[in-house]
Amino acid sequence: MALPEKIQIRLTVGRSIIPLTVSRDKEEVYRLAARAIEEKLGRYRTRYPDQEEERYLAIVLVDFAVRALQAEAAGDTEPYEQLIATLGQELDTLLANK
Repeated sequence: MALPEKIQIRLTVGRSIIPLTVSRDKEEVYRLAARAIEEKLGRYRTRYPDQEEERYLAIVLVDFAVRALQAEAAGDTEPYEQLIATLGQELDTLLANK
């Protein structure tokens, strides 16, 4: 029996659980992206306490966007384009749930 091409996963980003349907071969990328976001959120929460969650998410999004643009300028954009698309989808989902 062949494994399905698409699988359903749940990612925790900030205070939200995000259900996604992704290609099996991209699952790890999504999980790594969520982990990277969580790590950045933790750093910003520690560095700048008493802010709203939406502000932390915005700061993390800007951080990743800057890194993606810097990588694009250096010519290595493919991994960051995926990450930016994923982050954009996750931010849209988080903002839609508010």
